Amino acid sequence: MFKVRKFLMLGCLASVLFPARAYAQETKLVGLMEDLFLSSVVLSKTQAGGGVIAHQPVFANDPLVTPVTGLIQDISQQIGSQLANVPLGSSSGGFTYKYDNSLGTFTRTTQSFGPAFAERAVTTGRGKFSFGMNYQHSRYSALDGKNLEDGAVAIYLPHQIIGNFVEGDMVEADLKIKLSNDAAVFFGNYGVTDRLDLGLVVPIERVKMDLTYHAIIRDFSTHLTSPATHVFSNGQKTQDFGTQGTASGVGDVVVRAKYNFTAQQSRGLALGVDLRLPTGDEENMLGTGATQTAVYLIGSGTNGKLGHHVNAGFTASTGGTDVSNQLNYVGGAEYAVTPRLTVVGDLVGRTFLDSKRLKDLSVSHQFQQSNGGAIETTTLNTVQLASGNLSSVLGTGGVKFSPASNFLVSAHLVFSLNDAGLHRNVTGVLGFDFSF
Repeated sequence: MFKVRKFLMLGCLASVLFPARAYAQETKLVGLMEDLFLSSVVLSKTQAGGGVIAHQPVFANDPLVTPVTGLIQDISQQIGSQLANVPLGSSSGGFTYKYDNSLGTFTRTTQSFGPAFAERAVTTGRGKFSFGMNYQHSRYSALDGKNLEDGAVAIYLPHQIIGNFVEGDMVEADLKIKLSNDAAVFFGNYGVTDRLDLGLVVPIERVKMDLTYHAIIRDFSTHLTSPATHVFSNGQKTQDFGTQGTASGVGDVVVRAKYNFTAQQSRGLALGVDLRLPTGDEENMLGTGATQTAVYLIGSGTNGKLGHHVNAGFTASTGGTDVSNQLNYVGGAEYAVTPRLTVVGDLVGRTFLDSKRLKDLSVSHQFQQSNGGAIETTTLNTVQLASGNLSSVLGTGGVKFSPASNFLVSAHLVFSLNDAGLHRNVTGVLGFDFSF
């Protein structure tokens, strides 16, 4: 009971040290893209003070604009949902024990220190408690293969219908996002029995978004007859509109349980259950807003210094905005190079079922270069969101080193292996683990 109280105290301490808060902007992060688009691109002015495309400010509520803002909302929600749903790592401690009656003490049951982003069937040991923490700084540069930082996502704003040839002009807004996340993830794990572990994961996160629309007036209709009709307030055909936002606080807390069906140390089969609670602020990309229940089978084994593990399961999601059910799998191996050093590698896969994905879209746009002039056509390359399964695969590799008894430090790299979903750059993960 004393160790359980310690477990709870550590969770409370993390909440006190890292209170949830959002700052640096009035608009929540999920709404930042739409807010900037409506306040700056839609309402942008000419040098004379008139609207660039709308010619009047009510254009924000025009039926031609609402599909555009709907697309922006969907893109933002997909980014937020996937950002808040990244793998957090394993809560199981690197040290596993079993009480030896003949010796009257606990002995280690494995030579290696186990995986970092997967579970192995072996449990911590009855009455044993482990506490750990990892820190990672992640930068996300693409969504479904579209670079988020160089303006590859183009959004088109049509002219208000005024019965004049100038309405053929449009504003192209190229979206540029610099998105990063700092996460300090605290883990606790307690061996209730030799076969049952309970765990708790508390992520403390900070999300930063730098957002720019590189706006370009596409003067299809007026570039020859009246090129000065549509210009921005700087007198040019291009102008950048930018803002930034930051939010920090507790992410989605995970409660875990693992039951080992076998008593053998060389190989085992276990059942894991994760309950991910909607404690993070969904509107600030700190949480999914959904309750997620993951049930998965854990198979693992050892052959001397070499260990291997496989996890496979299903995650059911309820609530939240467009948070999909998932198929999950992890496979990997660990090798005890020395009694103090373990090398680890994992392949982490997730398939989001019936999720929204960013797709290319080509749209034909008609215009005239004078009233009564010939109707001309051009093609606009933009994006749309379409439903379908989304399979994301991550690779991880690293080391765990024990500088002292019952204490581990770890260093890992996490990297995306495909372009599906939100693509993270190579991310370093540093952590420690203490067992007693």
